[in-house]
Amino acid sequence: MSASPKTTRAFILSALQNIGVIPDKLQAIDDGAQIYGPEGLLDSIHIVGLISEIGEWVDSRAGNTKSFFDILDEDLFENFKDINWIESLLNGKFSHVSFSS
Repeated sequence: MSASPKTTRAFILSALQNIGVIPDKLQAIDDGAQIYGPEGLLDSIHIVGLISEIGEWVDSRAGNTKSFFDILDEDLFENFKDINWIESLLNGKFSHVSFSS
């Protein structure tokens, strides 16, 4: 089953909310603000929490023999630069996973 970008984006924003990202930051991220990097809005605890939250969801639904972390490119954090990068990652490498709740 292929996820639509809108569903994937909603999933990412929900994951961010689940790890405690405040509404102002959620809106900025949805508008394209950098999540990770020099201008990133999230601290290291939140970025690791986001990656874990998404990874657990994917691993529980993907049916892959490899884990979420095994499938990611070598530069783990680069995949989480902003919401568009995360969408691209999820819709590309995990298009068979439904991101709707």
